Amino acid sequence: MNEPMFSPAFAASVEFFIGTLGELLLLFILISMLVMVLQDRFPAARIQALLSGGRGYLTATALGAITPFCSCSTLPMLVGMLRANAAFGPVMTFLLTSPLLNPVLVVLLLSVFGAALTLLYSAAVLLIALTAGVLLSWLNFQRFVTLPELKSCSCSSDAAVATPAPARSFSGPYLQSLFGRALTETKSFLPHLLFGVLVGAVIHGYIPTGFFQQLGNLNQWILIPIAALLGIPLYVRASSMIPLALSLVGKGMSYGSVMALTIGGAGASLPEMIILKRIFQWPLLLAFIAVVFLTACITGFSIDFLLNTTGE
Repeated sequence: MNEPMFSPAFAASVEFFIGTLGELLLLFILISMLVMVLQDRFPAARIQALLSGGRGYLTATALGAITPFCSCSTLPMLVGMLRANAAFGPVMTFLLTSPLLNPVLVVLLLSVFGAALTLLYSAAVLLIALTAGVLLSWLNFQRFVTLPELKSCSCSSDAAVATPAPARSFSGPYLQSLFGRALTETKSFLPHLLFGVLVGAVIHGYIPTGFFQQLGNLNQWILIPIAALLGIPLYVRASSMIPLALSLVGKGMSYGSVMALTIGGAGASLPEMIILKRIFQWPLLLAFIAVVFLTACITGFSIDFLLNTTGE
């Protein structure tokens, strides 16, 4: 019998790399175009007003809760908000909320795990995201943000590249300009994007799923922080973790530890961290990772000890 040319792990890594990179490039361009349309039609002062003060945190929370983005595809909107000089605290609240709380995820949690767990999960994510946004702003962590400079795009005319005045209709020249600007924004993140997806692909292909199933025998006080840390290298959407979470619960992991794994993977994946390093300096990046880790641990412990749930 002929041996396969490539191992299953290598094939899985390549498939993940090609599929995820293509998806993220498309999302980056489309979301960047959407954000630029909003910027063209709403002046920066309006965006600043919407995302400022106490009301700005609620607006950011609502925006994050209705945008079904993964952690990486949230970044174009994050950059757009920062370029519009939106208030830093609400922007960070949006970054934390968007991948962890959206209608698709809530419906899946409700149908699989019930109302009590869904309510506790949602409340914990919302409260910690709001608190973290306020604290990071109060500690002046916005000084650690460095946005990439926008360069002229050589593929279009100067008139098309220049940021246009708000357009009344989606004319051909306006759409061409919009695509050129979005492409330029995406190119500025491309090296970090490539490296992040490559790391995610290696992890996806070479870490066996059975590894997580062997953790079920650990004490909860140890298991939940470990699950949160192990989730961070993964690149997953929270909604796509639900089938795996159900399987892990069946193998003996507690609901809290599975939710900690989900939050770690969806909220602060290693590919996202690599891309975020393009705009976040180390103090802010480490603070963001710490917030996601604490969110995962607090939510996990709350679910296990308040609901008294186990995977048995």
